[in-house]
Amino acid sequence: MPKRSDTILRLPRALYDPRLVEAAATEFAEVAEIAVVRRGNHTEVAIAGTGDGTVPSEFANYALFLTIQSR
Repeated sequence: MPKRSDTILRLPRALYDPRLVEAAATEFAEVAEIAVVRRGNHTEVAIAGTGDGTVPSEFANYALFLTIQSR
């Protein structure tokens, strides 16, 4: 899954709905190459092609927003 240059996010399932993390990955597909894997109590997200590095934090914010909005 992750390459050496990827940013890896470990998003706790208690805070981030894995289904909505996957939905966010689909929406961010035009901006970066994203792979999502569920591992135990976390969802791991590998993000490549992030340029200046703002994409991972924006991705996490958006996935959290989707989760909060769904509750």
